[in-house]
Amino acid sequence: MLGLKRGAVQLCQHETAWELEAQKTISRLHGILGIAAKDIQHVGSTSIIGIKAKPIIDIAVAVDDFHDVLVLEQELKENGFYYRPSRLKGQLLFACGSYYDGSGNLQTHFVHVVLKDSMEWINYINFRDYLNQRPAVAKEYETLKLSLANTVPRNDGREKYTEGKRDFIARTLRKALAYSYLGKKVEIKIDRPMGSSHPVYKDTIYQVNYGYIPDVLGGDDKELDVYLLGVEEPVTEYLVHIIAVIHRYDDVEDKLVAAPLGMNFVCAEIADAVAFVEQYYDSEIEMFIEEEQR
Repeated sequence: MLGLKRGAVQLCQHETAWELEAQKTISRLHGILGIAAKDIQHVGSTSIIGIKAKPIIDIAVAVDDFHDVLVLEQELKENGFYYRPSRLKGQLLFACGSYYDGSGNLQTHFVHVVLKDSMEWINYINFRDYLNQRPAVAKEYETLKLSLANTVPRNDGREKYTEGKRDFIARTLRKALAYSYLGKKVEIKIDRPMGSSHPVYKDTIYQVNYGYIPDVLGGDDKELDVYLLGVEEPVTEYLVHIIAVIHRYDDVEDKLVAAPLGMNFVCAEIADAVAFVEQYYDSEIEMFIEEEQR
């Protein structure tokens, strides 16, 4: 099955045909957008293996400039992709379905155009990959969706259905973002060097360097925070690899743990090093384990 009436909420068993349809649509979009499209990916619930979903295909398109797509609006329309002003920040929205050409009331595809390397792009990819790598979380998402689908109006419940998923999606995106950096090499900035005081709680002295990844927003809508272990003097920036994630269960953000390239720490060492702050939170450390060690 493909497509739903506008505003309708109906979940269907996962179909392999959704992925085939997504790949056909991606090929069509590449043909229309050419070099304007830096990447095109199948996202959304139909891209998450094995869970029930609304039978509407979501596609994310990464571009350098929205203008590069808007100048092709007429060609997109001629190929069945109709521009819709979007309430979602930082993206353009195009839709497919007979509703848009006046012959019916069916939505089959949504195409989300976002800027390359933006948080919007990162979130679309991370959410899909995180749920596909964690079947238990995907099943939790499916259970929530089924519960919501049973409580909202079937033919006009889309807004309430979407609102009901908001907290789960926000929480999952936060964890997926942190998880996506495990094992990666990144340049971090240090804004609270070793020996400095917490900006609010002056009695808390930073026992390690503490900073952030520039331009990457965490769960608190501020840049994603990083503890730097293994550097025994204050620094202002550092090239590191991410060795662990600290998942906080009673906060809106998670923390990364980094070390200089080639240096590693075990979980107990990390817990001891960050206890000066993490003692105030209910948290759990997830370590990076290289493939050959799994």
